[in-house]
Amino acid sequence: MSDSERLSRRAVLQSVAGVGFASVAGCSAFEGGSDDVATPVDNERAAELARRFAPTLYFDQAEPWFPTDPRPYTSEQDGETIVDGFDAFNGYHERMTDGEPPDPTAFYNAVEYENSPLAVVQFWFYSAFDQFTTNFHWHDWEVLHVFVDTETEDPQLYVASSHSRKVPNNEFLDPDPEMVPRILSELGSHSSALSVNDVRDRFTRLPEGDRFADITNSAVETIEDLAEIPVAYGLPRDEGSRLPYLVPEYEGAPLYEHERLPSVSREDLVSESLTVRSFDSLTQPPTDLPTRETGLVFQHTDRGEADPDIEYDLVPSSELEHIADFTGPQLSFEFAVPEFAEDAVSGHITTTGAPWNQPRYENPAADISEPNHRAALAERYDAIGEPAEIRTLVASLSEAVSNDDAPEDEGLTT
Repeated sequence: MSDSERLSRRAVLQSVAGVGFASVAGCSAFEGGSDDVATPVDNERAAELARRFAPTLYFDQAEPWFPTDPRPYTSEQDGETIVDGFDAFNGYHERMTDGEPPDPTAFYNAVEYENSPLAVVQFWFYSAFDQFTTNFHWHDWEVLHVFVDTETEDPQLYVASSHSRKVPNNEFLDPDPEMVPRILSELGSHSSALSVNDVRDRFTRLPEGDRFADITNSAVETIEDLAEIPVAYGLPRDEGSRLPYLVPEYEGAPLYEHERLPSVSREDLVSESLTVRSFDSLTQPPTDLPTRETGLVFQHTDRGEADPDIEYDLVPSSELEHIADFTGPQLSFEFAVPEFAEDAVSGHITTTGAPWNQPRYENPAADISEPNHRAALAERYDAIGEPAEIRTLVASLSEAVSNDDAPEDEGLTT
């Protein structure tokens, strides 16, 4: 991919992030028609769907936090069961043995739409912490929705969670029924890119030779420079991006120094080779950060498709629904950044809530972010509402002006 393509893709993603859930003529980025009510699938059938579509997960070799079971870290607060961020973060690393992740687990939830052959099995993955570039918080939940026709038994659509609810998810329409879903997890943030090609551990945004793209999200049209670039988060490090990671701070010190985290050290966070520790380190783009390489591979115990490093258990998410909340104080950057910048990403440094309190838990179609995918399912199934008539407008306008106060050829104001 050329530098101009990378710059253009980044500009599009920034524009989409700016749109977020702000309305465009009354329509949000994910808004669509009304969907029918979905009800839980019976236990035996739900387990059958979960076993069939349980994905294989590929992690970066520098990944510190893998899918685990939050139940060992529960506590009581004001008469409710919660998972405290300090308890989960410290407990996870305390129970890590010789680099072996504790309690590798995927939680599943299956629903079906009334008077329709359309069902959805969701795979929810919990990590004790999230550390990305401008994104860090206690707890992390990622999800893969598999939409299935119960008459043909064929999958219709994969929807994998992206870095933020403010940008499109990674989606694939009409996947091969014989191929096991595969997820490429972004380092630290666990954003889920899809892999449906023969190249198991690499994200292919655009068709390459005889390989098709790993997402079927629409391309941005009418803008010549961007005509072939789908608007979706993929796996930036897999696409050659050199992303610097930051160390979160709490109460004026790096998080790993906190007295409530005795089992956490600097080595338990994203590697120092990928991390910047001062604002000065960001004054020019990094060029020596390592790119993505595959580390651990997770697979369901009954799968047997490949030789995995870790086998995970499948557990119905209903066994977690007694947990009222996942808590933890808001973190901050280790060094001072402009206030407007921190405000722009404030939603990324806030603890995430429980999946079963989110609309997409009961209605997975609420998480379809690609209008053409919603339109395709609406055509096949009356239970799914049509996409909004007014589409989101994505625009980006930039001007780069040289800065006379900066060292020669090293300063630009955008």
